[in-house]
Parts: sequence; C-alpha cells; structure tokens
Amino acid sequence: MKMVNKSKIDLLFSQLFRKEDNLFVDVYGCDDIKKLFRLSLESNHTCSILLTGPPASAKTLLLQSLMKLRDSFFMDCSNATKSGIVDYVFNHKPKYLLLDELDKLSRKDQTFLLNLMETGIVSEIKYNKTRKMEIKTSVFATSNSAEKIIEPLQSRFFIVKLQTYTYEQFYEITKRLLTSNR
Repeated sequence: MKMVNKSKIDLLFSQLFRKEDNLFVDVYGCDDIKKLFRLSLESNHTCSILLTGPPASAKTLLLQSLMKLRDSFFMDCSNATKSGIVDYVFNHKPKYLLLDELDKLSRKDQTFLLNLMETGIVSEIKYNKTRKMEIKTSVFATSNSAEKIIEPLQSRFFIVKLQTYTYEQFYEITKRLLTSNR
C-alpha cells in the first residue's frame, strides 16, 4: 500500500475547501470534524455521523451549523417521536436529518432510524393507512453518550468523540464571543 504524505493530504483538503466556507463560521476549532462533515456533504452517497461527548463540547453548535443546508431538518430528540419523524420525512423528504440528543429518543423509536439508514426505505403501516417510499437521507446526530443508542443503530454511524475544551480553548472562545458582540 502506497503511503500519502501529509502535505498531499492537506493539498487535497485545500482544493476541496477552496471556496469560502461559511457553514461552520460560528464554531471555534474542531477543524478535523468540519473536514469530515464537508467530505460527507460532498459525497454522492449517504453518510451518517454521530458526535458524542460531554456537554459544552460544540456538538449541538456543529449540528446547528448544518441547518444552513438546503433540505435539512433539525430536531431535538428529547421531544420527538417515531410518528412525528416519519410524518416529517414523508412530507418533506429531507436530504439531511439533524438529530440533537439522539440518546433521548426512546429505544423503540430508534428502530425507524435504523431502517432508514440501512435501506433508505421509510414505511408506515397503520389501520387504513399504508405508505412507503425510498429516500436518500444522511443522518447527523449528537449524543452525550452512545450507551442509550441501540447497538445496531450505532453501527450505522461514523462515531466521533469530542473532548472537553482545554482552559486555553475556552479562554479563546470566550474572548472571541465577547469581542464579536460589540
């Protein structure tokens, strides 16, 4: 296997991101994660990313940045149900499903996402109501921990664990926020 040196990789990334990227303008640091998201957005295939980590590690901020994308839908899973998600997907066909606090979605409601991510098929069978469709949807989610997410669903994500900000990073973020509000 041929090894590619770091300067060639950096060159490839700079070519991929040569246009001005305002998508993550509000997020300090996390450059590797921003690159990962940008690569998944440029892909012709669906990609699913789960950000895990402690509170205040920029998970939700990264996810909210993706709300700028056309055909994206953001939801807080602590107030979501399977039927609500299914209805939205059927009615709006989002290209990007942005799920904050995925670990708060009940285990039984997580199975819908598993099927969507496995097959791209959304189906609903109820009394006097049957519907089915195929859709290409990338799922980007956050969670404090992956422990409450069913294992089969975890296996469908590229899981990225964020770390707590260092004091120096926190200081720089605070300074940046305080000076930008003037």
